[in-house]
Amino acid sequence: MREAIRQLLVNNIPEIRGRVYEPHVAGLNTPKPYLVLREGIQDPEADWAAFSTIVEVWPYVKRTTFQQVDSLANAIINALHRGRFSHAGEEYLVDYMGSAGPDFVDEEWDAITRGLGFRVFALGWLNGLTHAPDPVAALQKWTKDTWPEVHTDPATWSPADITPGIYWRMIRLIPTEITAAVNWIEAQINGHILAPSAAIRLNWVRKVTEELTKQRGFKMSDGGPLELLRVMADSEADPMRRGQIQLTARFGVLQSRAQYFILRRAAASGDINMEVRTDGQKGTG
Repeated sequence: MREAIRQLLVNNIPEIRGRVYEPHVAGLNTPKPYLVLREGIQDPEADWAAFSTIVEVWPYVKRTTFQQVDSLANAIINALHRGRFSHAGEEYLVDYMGSAGPDFVDEEWDAITRGLGFRVFALGWLNGLTHAPDPVAALQKWTKDTWPEVHTDPATWSPADITPGIYWRMIRLIPTEITAAVNWIEAQINGHILAPSAAIRLNWVRKVTEELTKQRGFKMSDGGPLELLRVMADSEADPMRRGQIQLTARFGVLQSRAQYFILRRAAASGDINMEVRTDGQKGTG
């Protein structure tokens, strides 16, 4: 993963001329500007991802003005924030967290710098669909039909303020009622509103929540209903880890058809003693 991030920086920031180093490699005599890449602790507790890792990038420039640091820092953010990449068969998404510290004068390396923090998510959720009829697919279709401009497919999206990403994922299924014809299942589904601006995310959380309360239900791909039982939203929830919208919905799964065996022979006794055969002939007992 470290090498993949390094390559993203090299490909998108020509002024560093490929100079992206680990902390123990750079030093006083390293030509400037250059970047130092530090990988932090892996967090396995991400709710919606396989795991996440904190990564810091430190731009080092000559001891002139911090405006040079600002310029290089902006280039780093543009190169990595919301960036997607693949490594060793795993998909990753990078999210900018903010500065890792204040402006800093490095006397030992004769440079000025500032740390930038990123969280790198391993996208264990990339395909949130299961099988038809799928409640998540029904929500995806409704979202796309209602707001054609939003991104709903995480395999291809690039969320922005004018085109946010709206991702639905199933949390749990609870069978609640079993009848002769159908099994009713309650599903908890979380919605993630992804956009760079917190104000934009808040606006979309309210917009989606209000439309859901008007909708009350959807049709799934087999024509069956997906009934909304509860809709909740928390604009302060982490959009990357938990999702701001929580739904409880109900849908039915039809019972399997019972198998019937053809009657091949019947015998009657009493006043009439005869046999009925499948070839339509009558026999006497």
